[in-house]
Amino acid sequence: MRRNPVLQIIVGLAFLLSPISSQLFAIEEGIDRRIERSDFLVIEVFNERDLTVERRVQAGGTISYPLLGEVEVVGKSTAQVESMLKKRLGEDYLVNPEVSVTVKQYRARTVTVIGRVLKPGTVLLLEEEKMDIVQAIAQAQGFLPNADEDKIMFTRGGKTVRYRFKELMKITEGSKKIWLEPGDVIEVKESVF
Repeated sequence: MRRNPVLQIIVGLAFLLSPISSQLFAIEEGIDRRIERSDFLVIEVFNERDLTVERRVQAGGTISYPLLGEVEVVGKSTAQVESMLKKRLGEDYLVNPEVSVTVKQYRARTVTVIGRVLKPGTVLLLEEEKMDIVQAIAQAQGFLPNADEDKIMFTRGGKTVRYRFKELMKITEGSKKIWLEPGDVIEVKESVF
C-alpha cells in the first residue's frame, strides 16, 4: 500500500498540535473534569487550618473530611465539591466559609494503541483535555508502512467498531468526534498486501 505523504504530514501536525488544540477546546467549552477514584485533592478553608487537608479519593468514591466524616466526591466537579462543602460546613460549623478544592494529582487515565503503529502501547489522556482516535494514533507516532488505514479497530466496553482513517480525518465538528475514554483500545490492522 502506497503511503499518502499529505496524510503523513497531517498526522505529524496532529501530533504536534494536539495538546494545544485540546487545551484551547477545553478552555473554550469550559470543560470541568469530574473527580475520579484515586485522584488526590487539596481542600482549603480560608482561616481554618484544621479544615485544610489533602485527601486521596478512596475506591468507594469518598474522602474522609474533618467534622463531616465520609463525603461523596466521585463524579462531581471541583466547583460542585466546593459548593457542597461550603453548604455543609456553613449549616452547623462556620459562618460563610470560603472553600477551595483543587486536584493536586489526577489518576492516570490511558488508552491503548496497538498494531501497525510506530510506537504501540499506552497513551496518556491528559487531565482536562480531550483526545480522539486520530490524535491517539499521532501520539503513537503514526502508521508503519504496512498499516491498513482502512482497518482502524476501536474497542470500548467489549464492543468493537471498524473505522477508516480518511473518514476519521474528515470529522471536524467536536460533537461528532469519538472522544476517547480511559480503557479504550485502538488497533491498527496490517495490510494484506
